[in-house]
Amino acid sequence: MDDTGSLFGVRGTEALGNGMSAIWQIESYLTTDGTDINGGSRSNQLASRDTFVGLQGNWGKVRLGRLSSYLNSDMETLDTWQYTWLTGTNGLGIMIRHDGRHNSSVRYDSPSLAGFDFSLLYSADEQRINGDNKFTWGAGLGYTAAHCFIKGGIVQFEEQNGNGDKAGNFWRVEGGYQDKLSVIGAYQQTKLYGEAATGGTDNIWMRPTGNASGYLGASGIAFGDNDKLETREAIFTVSYQWGNFVPRASFAWGDDAELNGRDLKDSGYKQFIVGVDYNLSKRTLIYTSYGQIDYDGTAFTDGQNDKEYSIAVGMRHLF
Repeated sequence: MDDTGSLFGVRGTEALGNGMSAIWQIESYLTTDGTDINGGSRSNQLASRDTFVGLQGNWGKVRLGRLSSYLNSDMETLDTWQYTWLTGTNGLGIMIRHDGRHNSSVRYDSPSLAGFDFSLLYSADEQRINGDNKFTWGAGLGYTAAHCFIKGGIVQFEEQNGNGDKAGNFWRVEGGYQDKLSVIGAYQQTKLYGEAATGGTDNIWMRPTGNASGYLGASGIAFGDNDKLETREAIFTVSYQWGNFVPRASFAWGDDAELNGRDLKDSGYKQFIVGVDYNLSKRTLIYTSYGQIDYDGTAFTDGQNDKEYSIAVGMRHLF
């Protein structure tokens, strides 16, 4: 039994006059099954999700605190599944593995301008590497017209490796049509170094140890702070609202990764997910889903298994 992503928070605004307001938010992971699987070490800790103070007006809004990148907050439109990515394959956790929040950040979001919006983020992160601040910046741009949209975002990590001289990034473009019938696609690339590429798992796709997944260590390939790992992925999701039922399906594809420009043959994956939601009310639904990941070979898994799958039945309530 897993809690697939509960959260709890409070937020507020204060009108300051001339169309400007002060804004604030404190939001936290909340696990209802007694585990810390959703937020890891941050589960059930105050302010573990987006937490900030800021100002907003007709000119947009600016916030300071622990803040999401544009990819994390304004994209991910094709990952509508209920799942826990550490244990479940019935969600697009591989695709969004690098999306996240950044400490000590300032972020500006524009108002909608003829359907366009954009966002800029800077995070000092206040970590000292070789006497320099390790900092991160991000940007996003979107356009929406009627039921169609297209969005793109990038996050750049400076001084990413242990030597403090390598910069990595990841970016994604996604777009599609959203109505009763929704069809959404995305393409993503990453270029990251060392532990930032693998999440400390020594694992190409950042899947948890013990699952079939792209292990670099088990394959006999050395991988350190100065080594660059590059990946490419494409994702497609379709759903249809039929009364209270919302059936959906997703397909994801990861090409062979590249290590320092060298192709790692049979290190890619293919994933499919099928499922259906049933809306009991505007705030409550029940769901079921099945997800499966097929890896191109066992050389970058545990040496034996080249497949993962999971089945889920659950309930979600919003308040």
